[in-house]
Amino acid sequence: MSTRWFFSSARVGAAASVTGQELATSVRFVRDIGGGREEPPPVKGPTLSLVGPGDVFGFDRTMVLREEPPPGTPDAAENVMAGVELAHADLPWLLSPGTAVAGGGPTPQPWVVLVVLAEDEAAPPRDAHPLPVLTAPVAALPPLAERWAWAHVEARLPADVTDGESARRLVEQKVRHHAADVVGRLLCPRRLAPDRGWIAAVVPATAAGRDAGLRATPVGAATADAWPVAGRDTVDLPVYHWWTFRTGKAGTFEELARRLRFTPAAAAGLGTRTIDVGRPWPAEEPLAPATVAMDGALRAPGTAAPETWTDPTAQDRFRALLGERLDAPARRREEIVEEPADGQEEGDGQGAEPVGTPDTVAVAPPLYGSHHTGRQTVPAEPDSWMSTLNLEVRRRVAAALGTRYVQLEQEFLMARAWEQVGEIRQANRMLAAGELAAVAAERAQHKHLDPLGVADLVTVMAPVSGRVHVAAPQQDAEAPGVTLAGLLASADKVPTGAADTSFVRLTRTGGALARRVGRVTEPDAPVPEPVLVQGLMDMGMNLSGDADNPGLPVDLRRRIDPMRLQVLRMTDRIPADFWARRDEDDRPLRPIMAHPRFTVPIAEELLARWPEWALPGISALPPDSVTLLETNPEFIAATLVGLNHEFNRELLWREFPTDQRGTPFARFWPGDDADVEEIALWSPDAPLGSHLRTGGAGNLVLLVRGELLRRFPGTALLAVRGVGGELPPAFDGVTATPLALDESTVLYLFAGLDAARARAEDWFFVFREPMRGTQFGFDSGTQPAQMKSWADLTWEGVRVAVGASVLLGHVPPQPTPPADEPPPPDPPVWGRDAADMARIAFQQPFQLAFRATALLGG
Repeated sequence: MSTRWFFSSARVGAAASVTGQELATSVRFVRDIGGGREEPPPVKGPTLSLVGPGDVFGFDRTMVLREEPPPGTPDAAENVMAGVELAHADLPWLLSPGTAVAGGGPTPQPWVVLVVLAEDEAAPPRDAHPLPVLTAPVAALPPLAERWAWAHVEARLPADVTDGESARRLVEQKVRHHAADVVGRLLCPRRLAPDRGWIAAVVPATAAGRDAGLRATPVGAATADAWPVAGRDTVDLPVYHWWTFRTGKAGTFEELARRLRFTPAAAAGLGTRTIDVGRPWPAEEPLAPATVAMDGALRAPGTAAPETWTDPTAQDRFRALLGERLDAPARRREEIVEEPADGQEEGDGQGAEPVGTPDTVAVAPPLYGSHHTGRQTVPAEPDSWMSTLNLEVRRRVAAALGTRYVQLEQEFLMARAWEQVGEIRQANRMLAAGELAAVAAERAQHKHLDPLGVADLVTVMAPVSGRVHVAAPQQDAEAPGVTLAGLLASADKVPTGAADTSFVRLTRTGGALARRVGRVTEPDAPVPEPVLVQGLMDMGMNLSGDADNPGLPVDLRRRIDPMRLQVLRMTDRIPADFWARRDEDDRPLRPIMAHPRFTVPIAEELLARWPEWALPGISALPPDSVTLLETNPEFIAATLVGLNHEFNRELLWREFPTDQRGTPFARFWPGDDADVEEIALWSPDAPLGSHLRTGGAGNLVLLVRGELLRRFPGTALLAVRGVGGELPPAFDGVTATPLALDESTVLYLFAGLDAARARAEDWFFVFREPMRGTQFGFDSGTQPAQMKSWADLTWEGVRVAVGASVLLGHVPPQPTPPADEPPPPDPPVWGRDAADMARIAFQQPFQLAFRATALLGG
């Protein structure tokens, strides 16, 4: 934590010990003899001439830290004084030619000064050598005799520094080391007029500096002022640094902020609009004359209510008819059955028609949320979110707004979607080819390998036995095992080559060898097991292949399962984190389902395209109004469902790899977090709007329309918790998220602050003037009869010269603090020194507060 200090000047080094341009020098000797010390008189040295204003052409432009108003500003406030900050705090007094007598005593006169001229008073500085030259009317320039009052030092010191002497010593050290928290500043005491262009320039204050910059022959004393010049109304001034800016129309931040008046939403006609619902289907007969109040994304606090028509009977009938039409597609699919044609058997599949299918089929209205929930009919629960969304007019209108946005922006949205999908399309092509290959291989294996016994199966696998792994005897079937070739080689009783094709052909059942053996054996003698099978059995291999303890045949077939091998192949070619979730999947090579993600807050689009639907009555809001609203969770949820429902349909139409259950649009309001989670995860029985991250509660929103926002677009709005019914002395608060509707209308959103909390904890809404840095000046408007502090001083209470510069000789009335407040320590005095003038002219950021309980009607 630091404290702002102002000092009248800063001089270090040799310049701090002289008042002119000459520095006397001397040498002092000390002599120690016999334990004693002798100090003879100092020896006088030469007189040195210090560099003065006439010996330089200005200063390095990198010394300029900040200009106020900034260069190119189109609408600066007319009540501030132009200023320039310098990195070396002692620069304005580095070449000071002398001193002036101020109210507080002698003070050094700056060797440079800041002047400001209107664009119709002077042209911009023209190029010249060595410096640009500005021709200025003398009448518009500030009086140089008082320039000491408008140059000062600003320092940020630790809060524990409280006495002036300690502060001066610390600042002197910082000035010597050019610390960043100590700056020098030049102010121009000219009063600016609104809606004009201005030229600000740092120029020499002495005749010597002026003549040196112009390469002119010196005229008169070098320490004389740069103006006025005898016999001339203008003066040519070399320019060390300059910039231009423009003031805006009349009206300071404080003046424009004080114009704001609270207007209740109901009085302003905000939040609802009346729509005719008596004829919901234009081609059919009307239900009855009826209207309903349609709300928007924002509503007046505490006005949430069920949808109510002016004719309840018509509302009930509409809901019943709408439910039938929404359910019709699903009912039709259930009713479609096959009927045998004449002369055909039932079920032969020829000549079948849907029973009860009319000659013309009407297109049913969309059942919002059906893609995400999988439900094809309106839920019977009347309070479920899907039922409310589809059967209430105002919620279907909100969903239709989201649908319409997708329809209007489908090409743009799809282009962004394909950009996000990346390599998924290529991966899905690979998965489809792998799945086709696996299914074809499964059919081939089922035809050719399933009928084979153990011996024949091992023989068929002999060519690839070095790559096929099987479980070794007494080993878990899931273990990596050994290769089939290794297993056969380790079997002592399996002759080498017993699995070769030639050996199998020789010993095959029905072969020549088998027939010969059959002729010499008894007819009822048991058939010996093949040599290969007998050898594996002797090894302890389980050849039964039962389900509880899979043996070699089952293990071998599992190891060469085409789907398993294709999954392993695709895992290597498509590295992703979804393979673990597909281990037990019936279709592990199914396409990758994805959906794009859009972070654009859809509220901006709705308010820009359909402001009267998003916020009914917004066009009629009077200027300079402040209105308190709250977000409408039901409207927001309905819009997002309709938006995602329609976009998922578009993704399907464009053959985007998606299952239509994603939530590409999850953000309604500006901010860092999504407003809803995946819609597919919503509880089906929960009410509409309860799935928002606000938990179904509406957050407070301040709607502001006024010239203040057009003139000061960076205006901040804070929510601050009150203490004892008042604002705390110091606060930061919760910054609102602004959403600009036009250049003079802004919505300020407060995340996590609802009406109940604002009332219970006594919150305030505080407008804070945007400040780029320290500003100086006086208020505009009428001078109060009695000032509580110097902050109440206006330009009307300050006398200015013909050139609109402040006259120090005219002392404004002294402020009188309230009797119940302690007097401030060391109050500033007008004209005492530059530090006091800085404290008087310093502009505190203006703040205007509205109490939440007053706006909420409590």
